[in-house]
Amino acid sequence: MAIDLFKSIALGVQRHWRNGLRNGLAAVGAVWTITEVLTAASTSAKSALDGQGTEYLVAMAILFVVVFLAYVFEPGSVSFKVPNTDTKITLKYSDIFVQDANLLIGVNEFFDGELGAPVSKNTVHGQFIVRNFSGSAGSFRAAVEPALAAAGAVASPTARTIEPSKAYPIGTTVSVPNGSHTVFLMAMTNTDLNTSKASSDVPRLWTALRQGLQFVHDRGNGEPLAMPLFGNGQSGVKLEPQHLLRLLVLALVDFATNSNARLPKHVTIVLHESCFEELDIREIARDWKKP
Repeated sequence: MAIDLFKSIALGVQRHWRNGLRNGLAAVGAVWTITEVLTAASTSAKSALDGQGTEYLVAMAILFVVVFLAYVFEPGSVSFKVPNTDTKITLKYSDIFVQDANLLIGVNEFFDGELGAPVSKNTVHGQFIVRNFSGSAGSFRAAVEPALAAAGAVASPTARTIEPSKAYPIGTTVSVPNGSHTVFLMAMTNTDLNTSKASSDVPRLWTALRQGLQFVHDRGNGEPLAMPLFGNGQSGVKLEPQHLLRLLVLALVDFATNSNARLPKHVTIVLHESCFEELDIREIARDWKKP
């Protein structure tokens, strides 16, 4: 469901009413000044305005409202270019699984496929298993195991009592088909061997992203890429959504500008609508649009 228009306006007014008021009044003031100059210089213009004073005031009110709303409205999507590259990053509220792009999804170090304690069906990882493998752990693992072998991933044995019991290093990434696109599965969390609780932190997330993006560069053929707001779910990265989104954008920019690899020309960070009131995507885009 798209972000509600009233919700976008109401939140925008709450956050940016001063900016909207200032610019709305500035627009009215500019037009008013031009009108004063024209009526002072031309008697015909003055006569025309004198005959339509009410209409003029209504027009000024409409102008104020339009400019005010333009400056306070909270959009559902913003885009900006990564400095000194040809990559455009888009932040948008949507469903990640309807994007016309390859997907980068976070998983745990075991690449688990069993829904329940190992993988919550409410995570993007779990939703992928439900959507693409009908919730079957066996089908998921049948796709992942040859992909791990093809990627040359090396696992380490653990004391885990359930299978799979071999863990892969954080950042290990594999690719599995997703219709005409590809899903890249990136190990970004560690799992408690007793409770199966997944957890991560900023250093682990950063490491995972660096390696995951490198794998995407090597295997993604430059096709558009979409990813969720990593760390905002059950992985336990203890950052507010706004700071988490800033971190993710910074990781993308850092990879694009400080590595020998390139990002795809279009990267989308897909945000869940439950984060709408906690995120200010215009602020982040504005920061990167500054000269």
